Amino acid sequence: MHHLDFKQWKADSLFTWEWFLLAGLTTIPLIIWWKVLDKKRAYEIAFYGCMINIMAIILDDFGTNLSWWGYPIKLLPTIPPLLTADSILVPIVLMIVYQRYSSNWKSHVISNLIIAALVAFIAEPIFIWIGYYELNSWKLIYSFLFYNVASSLARFIVIKIGKKVPA
Repeated sequence: MHHLDFKQWKADSLFTWEWFLLAGLTTIPLIIWWKVLDKKRAYEIAFYGCMINIMAIILDDFGTNLSWWGYPIKLLPTIPPLLTADSILVPIVLMIVYQRYSSNWKSHVISNLIIAALVAFIAEPIFIWIGYYELNSWKLIYSFLFYNVASSLARFIVIKIGKKVPA
């Protein structure tokens, strides 16, 4: 199975414009994040991003296994196709918003409503159009809700754990 999967990836995905774009969407956000990261809050912001990453991977594992959606193009045949979205794009976008708007719940919720709308209703349809993402029974409104719940839950966890850690 792995050999067939590798042959298909090599023939259909590797070095196509979609593959190069996916490679860029995997590396460039990491560079941007490192340049804009508030290094004094790096652990807090990275922990928040890890919480987002964990929630996204869990949801994505359910969603792909239940065929709610799929990923036709892989960056590498040996890593999950959801790596770019779940471990790079979504956490980095939300970490940048968290860094800027996490001083209180009101600014956090408002900024995440806006970002969730942009990601769910603009970015995801673009990824569908490009062919990175195929929706089956999933609706974009569910993504919008997920981004908001995940970002609020991650902030709540960061706040609760931050109170328990000695300075």
